[in-house]
Amino acid sequence: MALTLLPARHGQTDLNTEDRWQGRLDLPLNAAGLVQAEQLALSLPGAIDALVVSPMLRARQTAEPVVLARGLVPRFDADFRERDFGLFEGLTAEEAAQQFPELAARNVAYRWDEAPPEAEPTRAVVDRVARGLAQLRARHDGQTVLLVSHGFVVRCLRYLIDGLSDAAFFEAERIPNGAFLTRQLP
Repeated sequence: MALTLLPARHGQTDLNTEDRWQGRLDLPLNAAGLVQAEQLALSLPGAIDALVVSPMLRARQTAEPVVLARGLVPRFDADFRERDFGLFEGLTAEEAAQQFPELAARNVAYRWDEAPPEAEPTRAVVDRVARGLAQLRARHDGQTVLLVSHGFVVRCLRYLIDGLSDAAFFEAERIPNGAFLTRQLP
């Protein structure tokens, strides 16, 4: 059987509008993000068998309208929480360049072999998401699962499911806030 996975990115927060690294900063959705969460719940296809959600506040708030509309009980899974961007969290790219010019010049937030100080390395995030994905497959074979998480997590899922190259991992277009994809996993 196959798993139908609907990976969704949380609704917008104020840090998203300011194009700041959000990472593990646990902020709520803004007004636009709450509307996006409502629209996500309305735009989902047919039957959804399970709802898996990052434990971070913005993901939980995005899932709430789905819970209300569909009566699903969310399962929170830390394997799908956002990447820790370390010292870059809360900063814009311009602020990071001012405060950490050598690191910003090497684009350390978006590399396989380097990361901002105190950040979770890219490979570690991919491994964590792969572990969560394996558990989803084992628990939900033959089902449709909505996974509400984060931009970097969705990037990891596309890498793992779609077979993106290491180079394409950082170049692939980001999923918008409040949007979802559809992927079939054998």
